[in-house]
Amino acid sequence: MIVDTETDIFLKNRIKNNSKLHHLLDPVELRTERLRQLREDNLTPPKVYNVENLKIKNRFNKDVKLRFYFPNNFNKKTKIPIIVFFHGGGFVMGDLDTHDFTCRSICLASQMIVVAVDYSLSPEHKFPYAVEEVKDVLNSLVNFEKDFFIDLENIFVCGDSAGGNLATILAINSRDKKVIPIRGQLLVYPCVDLTLTMRSMDIFLEGMTLTFDTMDYFVKHYLNSSNDAVNWEASPLFAKNLHNLPETFIFAAGLDPLLDEGIAYANRLKSFGNKVTYKLYPGQIHGFLSNSIHFPKAAECIKEIAKAANSMVLKKRG
Repeated sequence: MIVDTETDIFLKNRIKNNSKLHHLLDPVELRTERLRQLREDNLTPPKVYNVENLKIKNRFNKDVKLRFYFPNNFNKKTKIPIIVFFHGGGFVMGDLDTHDFTCRSICLASQMIVVAVDYSLSPEHKFPYAVEEVKDVLNSLVNFEKDFFIDLENIFVCGDSAGGNLATILAINSRDKKVIPIRGQLLVYPCVDLTLTMRSMDIFLEGMTLTFDTMDYFVKHYLNSSNDAVNWEASPLFAKNLHNLPETFIFAAGLDPLLDEGIAYANRLKSFGNKVTYKLYPGQIHGFLSNSIHFPKAAECIKEIAKAANSMVLKKRG
């Protein structure tokens, strides 16, 4: 296995510091620990033109927090494409703050509006609550079109890990006209098979933040029973019909238990005639994108995400 230098340093530091394993913490402790790590990293957030925190009501009459990031070219004259971002965290942890640096960076690199979604977490809200909720979020974008000059013909969904799961489920629902049209999907080590049966689930290096045990912990908190694991809105790899989906970019980490399911999903998409681009970061571990202080490759990946989004923009005539 290829292990990049920064990955080796990160893993050795976790071992040295006796860092807590995710699956040994209860969900509340896990969320607290993730925010503690964020404070410890003490990242200086990149400056964007503006940030607005808003709320919408989901179909269950619960508030969903959204954070809109506006790029430097925002002028209230020209409509701008939008990237809808769903954070990772195994459906159990993560919020607007854990991925704030990432979203700001994507906004600046792409010069598109980015909206981060603080979807409801498990086990308080089990499957399919978050799936139904993000459908409501996507459809709510029409309400912001005029005020935020959103180009509704250029909507991209993006997410890492569990967020990538929600993004690709939305893409399938968009194809089926159950949510508004999506132009493309940008998936970072997406979680698309909750059966946990892929061979890469055996990938293990001491100090890794995501292992089979961690995934098992996440899945048990998220799903109501093992039967849910083969429901395509939990595991989109099992969707029977993947025809006519938006163009897809998948960004993967080589040292990742989710590696094989990302490859399998890319291959299934291609087999149905979809346009797919797959980019592997061989020596990186799962989570590198949102841990940019430790992984310089995160900046490279963000540039690739921005480049991919811009390559898919529907050009207007005239």
